[in-house]
Amino acid sequence: MKKKATIVYSVERSFVKSDISILEAIGLKVFKIHSKPDKKPLDFLFNRIKEFYKSIFYLFRSKILISWFNDYHAFIPILVSKVFLKKSVIIVGGYDAIVDKKNRHGLFFKRGLRSFVAKLNYKMVNEVWVVHKSLESGCDFAKQKFNIISGVRSFTSKKNISIKEINTGYDARFWNYDESVQKTGVLTAAFFSDKRVINIKGLDLFNKLASLLPNISFTIVGESDISVSEFLNLQPNIKVIGVQTKSQMKELYQNTKFYFQGSRLEGLPNSLCEAMLCGCVPIGSKVFGIPDAIGNTGILFDTEKDLEQIVEFVNSDLGVYNFSKARNRIIKKYDFSKRVEKIKKSIF
Repeated sequence: MKKKATIVYSVERSFVKSDISILEAIGLKVFKIHSKPDKKPLDFLFNRIKEFYKSIFYLFRSKILISWFNDYHAFIPILVSKVFLKKSVIIVGGYDAIVDKKNRHGLFFKRGLRSFVAKLNYKMVNEVWVVHKSLESGCDFAKQKFNIISGVRSFTSKKNISIKEINTGYDARFWNYDESVQKTGVLTAAFFSDKRVINIKGLDLFNKLASLLPNISFTIVGESDISVSEFLNLQPNIKVIGVQTKSQMKELYQNTKFYFQGSRLEGLPNSLCEAMLCGCVPIGSKVFGIPDAIGNTGILFDTEKDLEQIVEFVNSDLGVYNFSKARNRIIKKYDFSKRVEKIKKSIF
């Protein structure tokens, strides 16, 4: 009989779908508990009831419980997994292991029921998988530079907590590019539904960089509930577009020369890695997993003072060799097959 796994998540993002595919590929039947992040009291209560009944039904028959991110949605499934003596895992991606006081951002920013439950989850769970090692003990640079507290170990008193680095993986067959295509411009992606995203994702720096390179096109992808231009006086060479499909993002990456990741906090940025696979030369800040992804294939910056160096870099003679170098680094470090093998080893 086929072994089974239960996965619980609040939003069905691409990385959740990817992990479901991985679990199925290694021979598991996957039960899914999808708990939307509803804040209305009745919806919140309904989600907890649904989690309870589905957990009872699924976990009795499952080998393992995997929760993408730590939050309310993980508590009841983890509790039920303990009752049934099943292995439980939380996958930490960033938000659930940071506190950014300036932006009032992070799962543990406010002391209350939510952070209390999240700390209980870390105490109860058998393992934590972090997408980058900086999410285990924290990013020193982000602490020194931005006073950002980070790392799972900063938010749990459980000294013997088992934490493994299992990086997100990327499909180089899908994220590819044609070397004959003329790549131009600078791109950044940020799901813009909150004005805090400007500072968190470095959109203000992106805007300043555009002012220093007026003859080069800049694009912001991901405008959603509110308009970026309401909060930033955008340079005339910046174009803003809404949330794109996976295929649309691929086409954008393939036609763009540089990808900008100016975040003050991250785990291992999916957009950065996907863009590099599509031949974008990376420009990134020195926090969390960004330097590991970029390595020596692009340029890393510290502050606004480094923008002049970035301008020189963008204006330098870069071509096919640099595009291939960026792509090859992601294939070497974060190929999809590596995540498959690590997950398989951790489950069986």
